[in-house]
Parts: sequence; C-alpha cells; structure tokens
Amino acid sequence: MPTIRQSLISSLTRLYPLYSGGSTFANKSFIQKLAGNSSECVWTHVQGGEVLAPLNDYVGRSVFYAGDLDRKITWICSQLVRRGDTVLDIGANIGIVTVSLSELVGKKGKVHSFEPNPKMQAIIEKALEHNQISNVCLHKFALGAEQGVLELNIPKFNAGSASLIYHSNSSDCDKVSVQVRSLSSVVTEENIDTIRLIKIDVEGFEYNVLKGGEEVLNKIRPDAILFELNDRSDKSVHLIRDEPAIKILNKFGYKFFAIPKCLFKMRLKPFNFEDNIMIGHDILAIAEGDSYYDVCKLVNASPY
Repeated sequence: MPTIRQSLISSLTRLYPLYSGGSTFANKSFIQKLAGNSSECVWTHVQGGEVLAPLNDYVGRSVFYAGDLDRKITWICSQLVRRGDTVLDIGANIGIVTVSLSELVGKKGKVHSFEPNPKMQAIIEKALEHNQISNVCLHKFALGAEQGVLELNIPKFNAGSASLIYHSNSSDCDKVSVQVRSLSSVVTEENIDTIRLIKIDVEGFEYNVLKGGEEVLNKIRPDAILFELNDRSDKSVHLIRDEPAIKILNKFGYKFFAIPKCLFKMRLKPFNFEDNIMIGHDILAIAEGDSYYDVCKLVNASPY
C-alpha cells in the first residue's frame, strides 16, 4: 500500500489538468521529495480499472501521480474504439492502455495485448485478474519482421523505454532474451478479420512490427494505427516521408496526422511532408477508404 503521504500527494497531483506533460510532471524531483521514495507496486486507478504501478519506475510514477502515462493517447483510444471492436496494444508495459481498451470494446470486443518483458507480463496478468477482465488475450512475445529471438534491453528505472534496438551498450539495463513473431502470423492464428485500432509503442522497432504485418495492412486494413516516431535517423538527410515506418504505411494507403502537445483541447494536424517538420513524436495513421472520414471526424482531424 502507498503511504499516507504518497496518497495525499497523489490526490493533489492527479488534478493536473493538461493533456500533455503529465508524466514529466509526475516524475519531477520535488514530487519524489515530498512523497518519499518507494519501490513497491501499488494499485492505482486508470481509465477502465486499476493497474499495478511500480513507484520506482517512470511509468509507474506517472500513473500513480498523474493518473496516466499520456492522456493524448488515452483520449484518441476513447474517441475511436467502439463496443465489439477488435484492437491491438503492441508494447503494453504495465497495461494502462490494455485496461482502458478492455472497457471500451466491452464484452463482445477483443483486445490483443503484446508484451515481451516477463516482469511486465506478470503485472498485466495481475491487473487482468484484479479487474476481472476476460476480453484480453496477452501475447508474451515481441512482434517483428520475422520469427526469432532477440535481446530486450530494459532500463532499470524506466521499463517503458525497453527496446530491442536502443540501450544495447548501456550498463544500467537489464537484458533478457525474448521470442519474436510476426503480426501477420498472429492475426492468422487468432482468426482476426477486422481491426479498429492498433497502438504501437516499441521504442524504435515500429518499422519491424509493420514489416511483419504487411499482409494485415494489405488485406485487413486496420482503420487506424497509433504509433511513435521518436528517432529520426538523420534529419538533415532523410525526409519524414522517407522514414521506414512512414513509407510502409504510405504504401498501403494511410494518411498521417501529427499529435502535438496539447493543453486543454485535443487537436490533430495533417502532415506536411514538404517542409519536413514533425510536430511531436506521436502519429495517427488513418486508412483511406470507407471509414476514413468517420475516423477523422472522431479525432477532430481535418481530412484534407
């Protein structure tokens, strides 16, 4: 259980009103000094239920003291996902988005949650049991371009930054070998024929996930894909449109909207590939077709 002081501080800091900056605010040193340091996991409320928040971890502190890791992502999910939908949470961490999606899709919907970190898998499983969730399938492996085994590098105080690409030379990381499969093979195995939303948070491995899901992008055409583009290899040489994750989605007929930092109102901005400027790191890719205008309207994005 959290201490009385931690609970009191949390009740105040959760009043943080903005869509952006909540996780940074929750991890300010002055909050840790006021609340005191702790290494335990505590149950904390998020949209859709409760998750176990490790108080010695960046993501855990974000949830406990701000109520969310990124309210912009939660808002987009809440706008797009409907009862009965099938959705994918790739890179689930402690299950914040998974728990939220579970409530949004309802009993007739399905959430496929992917998390390769064994410690996070255990936390998610406890959350599923704690919230009596039965519409989530937890896949205990990573997604990539092909089947295999890779080393996952996990920063000791920020498991949310665990990566199959970054931190390989860092001494301040735990390392674990994880199974990797392709998205297309999982979708076929699970008999998935429609996908409303895919959320991807895999710290630089986005292209590999999408490459392994080309058949899904071509045949099923998920309505929307929410992902990060954190590390642009060389901004002076590579245009945004030439980034591998952007190119593969563009090939399959997706249009892109930047999710900038927001204060009191959410807004999405269409990409301008010509000026090569990115607004924020988060991107919503929307499939051209029957659902395009509907999805744009739901997230306050201009379709043109």
